[in-house]
Amino acid sequence: MNFTTKHTALIFSFCLVLFCGEIFAQKNDVLDELLQTIEQSEAYDRIKVERINDLSKQLYALDGASVQQQFDLNRALFFEYRIFKQDSAFKYAIQSKLLAEQLGDERLIAETTLDLANVCVSAGMFSEALAYLNDADLEDIPKDIRFSLNGLLGRCYSDMADYSTISYYSDLYRKRAKDYHQKSLELAVPDTWDFIMLRGYLNFKYGNLEEALKDLKPSLAMRDDLRSQAVVNSVLGDIYVQMGAEELAIKHLAQSSIADIKSSAKENLSMIQLAEFLFKKGDVKLASVFIKKANADAEAYGAQQRKIRVGAILPNIEEQIINQVETQRARLSKQNIMLSILLVVLLALAIITYVQLRRLKRARKALLVAHNDLQVKNDRIVEVNETVHSQNEELNRVNDLLLEANTIKEEYIGFFFTQDADIFEKFKEFKTGIERNLKSNNLERIKYLTTVYDLKKEKKKLLESFDEAFIKLFPNFIAEFNALLKPEEQIKLKKDQLLNKELRIFALIRLGIKHNEIIAQILGYSVNSIYAYKTKIRNKSFLDKKDFDQMLLEKTRIKQ
Repeated sequence: MNFTTKHTALIFSFCLVLFCGEIFAQKNDVLDELLQTIEQSEAYDRIKVERINDLSKQLYALDGASVQQQFDLNRALFFEYRIFKQDSAFKYAIQSKLLAEQLGDERLIAETTLDLANVCVSAGMFSEALAYLNDADLEDIPKDIRFSLNGLLGRCYSDMADYSTISYYSDLYRKRAKDYHQKSLELAVPDTWDFIMLRGYLNFKYGNLEEALKDLKPSLAMRDDLRSQAVVNSVLGDIYVQMGAEELAIKHLAQSSIADIKSSAKENLSMIQLAEFLFKKGDVKLASVFIKKANADAEAYGAQQRKIRVGAILPNIEEQIINQVETQRARLSKQNIMLSILLVVLLALAIITYVQLRRLKRARKALLVAHNDLQVKNDRIVEVNETVHSQNEELNRVNDLLLEANTIKEEYIGFFFTQDADIFEKFKEFKTGIERNLKSNNLERIKYLTTVYDLKKEKKKLLESFDEAFIKLFPNFIAEFNALLKPEEQIKLKKDQLLNKELRIFALIRLGIKHNEIIAQILGYSVNSIYAYKTKIRNKSFLDKKDFDQMLLEKTRIKQ
């Protein structure tokens, strides 16, 4: 009995590992937070839209209001749209500039001109941005605005260099960008966030990575608003990418992306950088999620240069996903063959067990006949009679255990055939879909098919099927198990819950699976977690810890 029970457990755990192993991979905490933030991005966008709608209502409600009031509301709407939607930002920047000209305020005219140029740079409209910037009279505007103007010129030429395909122009643009950035730094107020951030950025941009870190790390604590955190973390992430510090690069790029999403910033770069970095590392699944979010943001904002960068990596990720689908299909074919072989072995073990059970029944019958004959003929040999009676009781106990084992094996043979049929049908459907779409070269449909089958859901379904099969065999298991615990420590299940994780561990022990490693493989926990759960339950019992498992086997009965 021990041999067949042990092998049944091994076969069961091996099947679970084959089909559910991938969902136990651990993710980096900050990437988990980013994935959750992406799921909540629509909620953050709704808050942004509510603010915009409120400002729009105030603007439309103005009747005979002063030009200053109109300017204030138009400028407020510009700032809301600035990193959210470029065409709307441009609309309100134009209106703000016209109102500033009506006010005759040179400072506001200069600021709104920079607003327009800023939107153009973000949208990849470099010639239009330069037209606005070159019209500004540097002598007639305040020093702080000249600081912003030179910084924006530096950013414009830097972006032009990044997207230029002719080295002559890219080198020329980088030189101009450096000159304007240097002028901007000279105009910045020392020891301010703008000064430290710009100095750190320039050190990073021109290869002084260690010096850049000295400025940028402290600047994180100087401003706690989401936009500042996003900008600093983005540059820090880029620095660590160049330095080969993988964990720090992922941490800062993810934190920058989280801040962008929470502030509804559609004009962003960190998500693209993170997707590119993860793709190079071979994490295609996460890279695909992040590049799709970056692509959606670029489409929503209307940033042409971001669309170009996304378009450069997206086909590579899709190609890698298709390759993984092909590999997965081949692996599933092999697993199906292995499962068929295992089921044949299991059937052979069941037949052997059945034959042995029949032999034991015949042996028991012969012993009973011999015992009755001895009882009639040897009434006076009490000692011999008691010995035979004791042997008979032992055989009855063994017989009961064998009957129980046979019942468990018959139930789980049916369980395995049912699960195999379900898995085979899903694999057949998946294979047919892939082959049909490969013939039509429908890559989008193939991508969809790869997302249809949720391994986590399949694992949950498999465990629920296990719970149903177990409770069918041991209908009173929960009450019998609670009888081994102190009254105040007894387990209470949620509505429609058959077993929880602690009960499932001891259900496997009741089936004869005693090794923590095998239980951990089946349920998808660590060995330490299994040990901790078992210890926790045993501490809740009024029994001695070493007697708990034995009493579990004796007190929990299979259905009659």
